[in-house]
Amino acid sequence: MRGIEGALLVLSEVENGAFAAESIRRAWENIVPSERSLTTTLVYITLRKLGLWKHLLMKYCKRPVGSLHPKTVSVLLPGIAGVIDLKHFKPGVLVNALVQQVKDIKDKSGAPGEAALVNAVLHTVMEHAPAYIDSLMKAPAMRDQALACGVPGWAAAEWSADWGMKVAKHLVALSAQETYMSLRASPGVDRVKWSEGYGESAALPSVYLSSSIRVESNPYPPALPGYSEGLVTPQGESSMWAVESLLANWSGGKLLDMCAGRGVKSGHILSFMADAEIEGWDISQAKVRAAEREMRRLRVHGRAEFVPGDALTLTPKASPSAILLDAPCSGSGTWGRHPEGKWRMSREKLKRAADLQMRLFSRAVDLLSPGGIIIYCTCSVFREENEQVVGAVLAKRSDLVELPLKSKWPFREFERRGKPYGTVVFPETPWTDGFYAVLFRKKH
Repeated sequence: MRGIEGALLVLSEVENGAFAAESIRRAWENIVPSERSLTTTLVYITLRKLGLWKHLLMKYCKRPVGSLHPKTVSVLLPGIAGVIDLKHFKPGVLVNALVQQVKDIKDKSGAPGEAALVNAVLHTVMEHAPAYIDSLMKAPAMRDQALACGVPGWAAAEWSADWGMKVAKHLVALSAQETYMSLRASPGVDRVKWSEGYGESAALPSVYLSSSIRVESNPYPPALPGYSEGLVTPQGESSMWAVESLLANWSGGKLLDMCAGRGVKSGHILSFMADAEIEGWDISQAKVRAAEREMRRLRVHGRAEFVPGDALTLTPKASPSAILLDAPCSGSGTWGRHPEGKWRMSREKLKRAADLQMRLFSRAVDLLSPGGIIIYCTCSVFREENEQVVGAVLAKRSDLVELPLKSKWPFREFERRGKPYGTVVFPETPWTDGFYAVLFRKKH
């Protein structure tokens, strides 16, 4: 499979509800090795500003978009993304390849027409869209800048209410930047030596976190040197920061990971704290199985047990001295890394997420042993999922004392104090996701 074909396949699966990263992994082995990077890049530049590409399609297509064959639309959107944002690839080659994809489509009379339309639209976009996008970026209205950066209008409005116009515009711009992979090096791994031996792209130890390696690309994780042996693990630096802050305040024992997902944070904790034991919950049986595989890869499976089920009703097998609640959220802080998420979120879904987060956090505090610590975190930069959730729970109880978040190398220039609880990290670098974390100790 060629790179452009792989991108179209992945985008089709994402349109039907798949996650881009998982779809790319499934298609990886079937794509020509030299064109895998093209597939990945085209997928992500399409999804990152999908709202803008749809807007440009309506603006520059001389036919109503609703009258086009669905396959034509599915080709035009990555085509528009590619001729605007794809680097190191000749636009003419991309246009010709996409035109070939719709050669077999006929119009309602049975005559060919879609291929010519694709060619015309993409050449018109190449000629006129850059200046138009530049005018959107310079426009004073937030909605125009949000459109240019690929941020849903409702989200930009929420950020304006949360942070003020100036900071909100900064967040909008950050959401459009390209993201790269950061790796958590396991204990005993020489980060400098690993980075020097990684020849696929530039790699350097992070100056912010003692276990992070910054890679200037988005490699296929199983192909990373030492991955199968558990030496390195893909993990965002903001996520590492939250776990390091927990470890800096906890002396070990039984920890409950209430929404464990695929076990990335559990694996981090067990790798760096030899006397920790974890019980992990997740509502998804598939994620529980993935977490179990992750513990085996890291050689820490003897100290972890994962249970499928609803965290609102499950009971831990032992009273935890620490709880990690990485709550399901909008993912707004990771929209650069997982851009499909922003097009699936809405103002109504945000409210439902916040309601669930409040119930989960309240349940977590009930389960925590007196004297124990709890860290509540999200990969969101919406206050409704962060400080407002914490504030709503604290308004009904007085048994929690906030602790300072501290790790060996904190993100001092990225951090913003929550209003009034916790700390927010903005996605200021390609390796740093938007994140919120707050740490409490439960009174005896």
